[in-house]
Amino acid sequence: MLKLKVFPFNPLQVNAYLIYDLQGAGILIDPSCLNHAEFKELQDFIANNNITLNYQLNTHGHFDHVFGTGMVKAAYNPKFLIHQSDESFLIMAGDQARSFGFEYQGTQPVPDGFLSDMDTISTGEIHLKVIHVPGHSQGSVAFYEASEGWLFSGDTLFAGGIGRTDLRGGNYDQIIASIKDRLLTLPSETLVFPGHGPQTTIGTESPDF
Repeated sequence: MLKLKVFPFNPLQVNAYLIYDLQGAGILIDPSCLNHAEFKELQDFIANNNITLNYQLNTHGHFDHVFGTGMVKAAYNPKFLIHQSDESFLIMAGDQARSFGFEYQGTQPVPDGFLSDMDTISTGEIHLKVIHVPGHSQGSVAFYEASEGWLFSGDTLFAGGIGRTDLRGGNYDQIIASIKDRLLTLPSETLVFPGHGPQTTIGTESPDF
């Protein structure tokens, strides 16, 4: 049995997802805490639940999803993984943030490795399958936890919508193909946890495509 805690962080309300098992093995998806108050909220939860954070994973590299990577890496030293096609976004996170009106002075750690399609990231009872879903960015991925029926879709699929494709590396036809061919083929009861906004299900979203 796995547990899940959602932290809507930073003014863009990015959903950071902390998955952990009963023994305390943990994975953090999209460490998006912008300031020390948000980071302390994450730290307190980790401490109070005796979680060992073994991985931090990114669905993609846009600035709002990587705000907290440096703080998390410095505090817990989890293995940091992202798709290689989005590695360049880490370097430009500060400039990208400022272009959207955010003051961000954090630094991005060098990835410990890269995510590839169909990889499985495992720790304790958690087993996340990596699904490459380019379109929102070229390195966008989703994570599927089959035993729980959970899909962490990043900014590819939302409740009632899709991710924007007008940023660097975005492609509308590609994101639609990614959703149809890689995500909507999952069981209809699969719970979808997007990068922003409320959860949904594959069955709920399928008729729109």
